[in-house]
Amino acid sequence: MNIRKIAFASLFVSIAVAGQAMAADGADVRVTAAVINNCKIIETQDINFGSLDPANATDVDAQGAVVLKCTKGVDYALSADMGRNEDGGKRRMKADGSNDFLAYALGQDSFAGTGQGFSNPITVALAASIAGNDYRDLPADAYADTLRFTVTP
Repeated sequence: MNIRKIAFASLFVSIAVAGQAMAADGADVRVTAAVINNCKIIETQDINFGSLDPANATDVDAQGAVVLKCTKGVDYALSADMGRNEDGGKRRMKADGSNDFLAYALGQDSFAGTGQGFSNPITVALAASIAGNDYRDLPADAYADTLRFTVTP
């Protein structure tokens, strides 16, 4: 019987040692992520010239804005198209009720900068103007155009 007890004890010790060896094994798991370069236009503020009086046809300026957010440190480029009523490289607003047009100019077509992170919006001011001579002889109407802004990181 002693031999059986010794064999049983040896088996028990072998199982315990094997269990300890398995518990001491380990492996590494890498954790990774990539933050991408990205910019988003989050808001726009229209350019509104208000009411124009042809009897007092002076040059008129107006302001608008594009607000964007970009990945921190990424260089961005913001650009405007020529609008829906462009003719010969000139931006124009179209009359609501006729085929008359009112020319206007945007102070700048493109802008560039560096992103400050998505917690820090960037406001790009837009300056626009209308020459008094361009509306002096136009019919009374509402004139409008739409500019499309595009941002690329």
